[in-house]
Amino acid sequence: MYTFFKDKTPETREQCLDYVLNSGGSGFLKGVIGGSTFYFFKSLCSSPTHAATACHAVLLNAPRVGGKFAAWYALNSAVNYTLCSVRQKNDSWNRISAPAIGSGLLSLCRRSLRASAYFTMFGALIGTVREVGLITLNKFEADCRLEGLRKAVAEFEEGSTYRCNVAGRN
Repeated sequence: MYTFFKDKTPETREQCLDYVLNSGGSGFLKGVIGGSTFYFFKSLCSSPTHAATACHAVLLNAPRVGGKFAAWYALNSAVNYTLCSVRQKNDSWNRISAPAIGSGLLSLCRRSLRASAYFTMFGALIGTVREVGLITLNKFEADCRLEGLRKAVAEFEEGSTYRCNVAGRN
């Protein structure tokens, strides 16, 4: 998941910047893939016989959508690191607040208080859903590991020749 650094050495600042830039790049990639798919089929549905028109729609619109996704992902990561640095703790509230603040800041260019409020609430919803999903996934993985350990202990107590592979050792 995320790795945050408490000390402010130059390497950690560079690592934070690298993470923000990588996050923006992955956001651009996701936006271009999603935008390409969406605009290709949208144009193909409006004129089913013109595949060239659909390709042209992809060339026009996919980079724009990718840029918007890149800006949101990079701002989300930057706000997340800023909150972690200011609060001096890495908890769920940072990861819930970061999309809300990032969405609110990006919607300020619309110059509408209503739009900013809606996008902030939507960002908070996205952060909450993501964090609840991560907590659920971690709980499920912990339960699976615990069940596997119980099975290994039961087999060991029965005297079987069960060998556990711990840290690459046999």
